[in-house]
Parts: sequence; C-alpha cells; structure tokens
Amino acid sequence: MTTEILWRMPGKMTQLEQRSLESLVEEVADEFVPPLTTRSSTTQAVLASASGSASSSYFDELLMQHCLLLIECDQLQGFLSFRTFHRDNRLPQIGICIYVSTISVRPAARGRGLARLLYQKLLGLPEALPTWILLRTRSTSTHHLQLLDTLGFKHLLTVPNDRDPRADSIYLGRKR
Repeated sequence: MTTEILWRMPGKMTQLEQRSLESLVEEVADEFVPPLTTRSSTTQAVLASASGSASSSYFDELLMQHCLLLIECDQLQGFLSFRTFHRDNRLPQIGICIYVSTISVRPAARGRGLARLLYQKLLGLPEALPTWILLRTRSTSTHHLQLLDTLGFKHLLTVPNDRDPRADSIYLGRKR
C-alpha cells in the first residue's frame, strides 16, 4: 500500500483535494468538542459557547492554512492543518510557533500509525519555520495524548472545563 503525505501551502490545494478534505472533515466533525461544523474558526478561543452552523467559515479558514494530506491508494485518509508564525496569548513564553489547528484520520484507517506519520512529517518541516509546535487537545482524548507523549510533546497548560463540563483543554508543545 502506497502512503504519501502532501504538504499544501495556504490556498494551494487542488479542487479534488479540497473536496476530499471537506468530505473527511464532515465525516469526523462530530468527534470534536464542539463539533467542527459548529465552529467559526480553527483557533476559536471560547469552545464551550459554540452554537449554530459555521462549517463553511471553519472550512474556508482551514483552506487558508498549511495542510498535510495523508493519501493512501489515491484516497485521503488523514490530515493535519497548521498555522505558521502563530502566537498564543495563553503561552507567551513559547513565542512564535507552529500551531496545529486540526488533526484527524478517517475512522476506518485508524490504529495503523497514520496520525504518527502526520506528526513526524510536521516535525521534519524546513528549519525556516518556527522551532516550537503548539497544539491543544481535550483531556478525554487518551489515545491522542498517549501518541503526543511518545513524540516528546510536553504538557504546558490545562484549561479546566474549556470544552464542556467533562473535558478540559490540554495545551502541549515541543521543539522540532
């Protein structure tokens, strides 16, 4: 099985890649808290209060970020979107960083190390990009947190009940 990871600069995806990405985002949207289809932004600060349908704004913003597209047998199986030269006011000590806004693997393709491949590709991007990588995930995403630990990401901040009463936001980071 051939696996490749394509790095697409903001606004540089083909129409076919955009349609494939939109389909995958819709497939996994409800796995996120709040669902991706209710978010207005990929860096939305107040997650608990998201409501209504803003999937078009979310997806439009996603297209204006860097994206790693994981392709197997000509089908998009996963993606990782990120912002370069991002600054997070909650973590001023990090300075300018790469911010991972979304990562997901198609449910049928999980458990084969594809998310690890996406992060490894991110870690190997050119040195001209910021040294620090920052991301947030929810406290209930145990598999994701375990993966990040094995990749050397360190806990930087916990925001209690940020996503809902049962889930905190966990900020993690590492140098490339």
